[in-house]
Amino acid sequence: METRGLWTSIAGCLAMAALGFSFAHWTHSDAIFLDGVFSLVNFIMSLVMLAVSRLIKRSADSRFPFGYASFEPAFNVLQSMVMLGVMLMALSSAIAALYEGGRSLQTGIATLYASIASTGCLLVYLLLRRIAKATGSPLLQVDAFAWLMDAILSGLVLCAFAFAWQFGELLGGWLPYVDSLLIIAMVAVMLPVPVRILYRNLMEVLLAAPALPVQRQMRRAFRDAMRDIPGKDWSLSITKIGRAVYLHARILLPEESRDVSVQQADEWRELLTGRMEEFVAEREFDVVFTTDASYI
Repeated sequence: METRGLWTSIAGCLAMAALGFSFAHWTHSDAIFLDGVFSLVNFIMSLVMLAVSRLIKRSADSRFPFGYASFEPAFNVLQSMVMLGVMLMALSSAIAALYEGGRSLQTGIATLYASIASTGCLLVYLLLRRIAKATGSPLLQVDAFAWLMDAILSGLVLCAFAFAWQFGELLGGWLPYVDSLLIIAMVAVMLPVPVRILYRNLMEVLLAAPALPVQRQMRRAFRDAMRDIPGKDWSLSITKIGRAVYLHARILLPEESRDVSVQQADEWRELLTGRMEEFVAEREFDVVFTTDASYI
């Protein structure tokens, strides 16, 4: 089902890119051209995303002994950096256009484009959101949010173009600057999104701990799972990479348990793994028993 959502996004990006470039040619609008560039970039990144979604489902092997989960946040880092690059280039182009006296714009055709684009983006967003909720896929969640931003921005552009079309005479000498000012406004609204995605996923690539609410939930679950296991103290290291959560537990046993058998330790480990299966798979959960308090 995740693959179906990715192909939906790919088809939508290709359609929006073609629509944007066609209308940009007719209207001479840099704002519409920017929208087309974003759609083209999203189309290319969606193809890469499709390959990543297949890769992260592969089992660990000798080359990647901890699996391929890290490819997911690594891809999101790459995608956000590409988005930032495109936005900064568009911003510099818009500022240069302002200094050159702006550009002429066919507002009627631009309004038609914005109507089609905003409707199309909203439909793709609603479909991807439904699939993302059903699959729990972080890839589709990020992609659905990107389509929502596209829909909102296209709606804002629609309002601006429609106003310029119907009341252009009120703008007077400002009319040639509408296109460049729209680009600057679009970049200002969109900029926090790739920055936030970049930061969050870069932290996952660097093996940082997940958000505090996630950590608290994991620690509460582990504390409950420790019932019937004779641990004096314990520590839990948590890291989240993509959709995988890795736990490393160190449990301090009392002196009377110093000579427990390996078989007994295995039974405790299996018991903990079973109780924590809601959060992690066995290969993502390491348990170490020790009588050395300095190791905790």
